[in-house]
Amino acid sequence: MTRLNKVLEIMARESVESVVIKDVTTIRYLTGFSGDSSLLYLDAGKGVLITDGRYTEQARAEMKHFQVLEYTGSIWAAAAQLAKEAKVVGFDGANYSYTDYVDLKSFLAEGISLKSLDFSGIRMIKDKKELDLLLKVASIADEAFMKLLGEIKPGRTERSLAGRLEYYMRALGSEKVSFDTIVASGVRSALPHGMASDKVVALGDFITFDFGAVYRGYHSDMTRTVVLGQASERQKEIYNTVLESQLKGMKSACVGMTGRELDAIVRDVIAGHGMGDYFVHGLGHGVGLEVHELPMINKRGNTKLETGMIFTIEPGVYIPGEGGVRIEDTVVLTEEGAIALNGVEKQLIEII
Repeated sequence: MTRLNKVLEIMARESVESVVIKDVTTIRYLTGFSGDSSLLYLDAGKGVLITDGRYTEQARAEMKHFQVLEYTGSIWAAAAQLAKEAKVVGFDGANYSYTDYVDLKSFLAEGISLKSLDFSGIRMIKDKKELDLLLKVASIADEAFMKLLGEIKPGRTERSLAGRLEYYMRALGSEKVSFDTIVASGVRSALPHGMASDKVVALGDFITFDFGAVYRGYHSDMTRTVVLGQASERQKEIYNTVLESQLKGMKSACVGMTGRELDAIVRDVIAGHGMGDYFVHGLGHGVGLEVHELPMINKRGNTKLETGMIFTIEPGVYIPGEGGVRIEDTVVLTEEGAIALNGVEKQLIEII
């Protein structure tokens, strides 16, 4: 019940007697329920998943410590009935629409107030079960990418390469992709989020692959950039700048520093090579049940990093009209530093 205690601690701190949680990811983290269109009611004495007939049996099979309430009228009325003894009811406001708020409020008795709470930080530190799942899903992505390498050749389109990569991840056990697979080649590699297109890859192209698998709800996220053919000296210069900065980030990450501090260390390496203006995004983000979650590893990342946090280190250089490189690992932070979950080599791969 350690995960539930994190919510109870927030409730006690905010003087809230019960909460009605809507976010499907938070609900899955707390209960194990993998469906959607449901609410989780919690107070000091009980936890109840409010759902409809589509998910009743699934919820009972997936959850051990929570009741299941099948509603037939309004889901908000069911939640309000459970909360009828409270004076203050908490809710995860960032996940509510205005209509959701109004509906819940309308069913609560007069005198009961609502208070928005933030539960986004409760998943930052992963337990051993989560780490094992994240290692598993990272290995799926690793193996899929290694299978793809032999198929990268002139004449293939970015979209076809993305499709093959996604096929291999699925064949190896992925439930779906973490996000739309990025394959960006040639001058398009200067697009940080260059979705796979019908462009044909050609000799001399940088090709950036940013992709992820999902296993039992947990996501992977990795980026590798290769050269189709023999790399030019300029390509080696750009690649080695990014590699140096990424390795510096891996070496520098430590318990007690902030995401902002780690971002600055890596950014300084790229700036030292005269390419600082071409690093246009944050260094990284947390990864878990969502592919982008806390902690933030960027200029706004004020959270102190702790053992058990899992996040990406993904510097990049993107030069318009020329091309770009990104190298990304998902890492777990330990007392000894950052350890990559994925294992594909980071030295420049030239596909001859």
